[in-house]
Amino acid sequence: MAHGGARPGSGRRRGGANKTADRRRRIKAAATARAVARLAIDKANVLTELARLSFSNMLDYIEIGADGQPRLDFSALTRDQAAAIRELVVETRTEERDDGPPIIITKTRFKLADKRGPLVDLGKHLGIFKERVEHTGKDSGPMEVKPVYSDIEVARWIGRLLNKVAAASPSKIGEESRGIG
Repeated sequence: MAHGGARPGSGRRRGGANKTADRRRRIKAAATARAVARLAIDKANVLTELARLSFSNMLDYIEIGADGQPRLDFSALTRDQAAAIRELVVETRTEERDDGPPIIITKTRFKLADKRGPLVDLGKHLGIFKERVEHTGKDSGPMEVKPVYSDIEVARWIGRLLNKVAAASPSKIGEESRGIG
């Protein structure tokens, strides 16, 4: 093949990949960039969302009545506070009474998102938590490091390799030493 492996009509260009595959990669990269831009996904947004989850507080969702009992109050809930709610369950039931009209009882239960996971992620990003790996030797003692080969063994290996190289191309070595080539 005179032209580096490319034959006329083979669909391959000399020195490169398939033209169609390159075009597909460029289109895919552009589509991904547009999707990220459209969703406004960037480092700041991700960190903000982690902060919303990390710093949510139960007192943002309840108020304490005059009798000292907590009552849910979602009336002043902000979008940031609502982002931390993982589950909200409202159960309504009617209870009949002998001395009057039935009572409607509403039971509301909610769960906030896990705080520990987002806090750890934020801490790692800010460099507060560093992951360290400690290697120990036998019986949790210090590791003993031994050289794999002695200096003499390394010298022998280098000599053998040089002999193999010299034996593989004796004519080249002779030409170089005489200044030919």
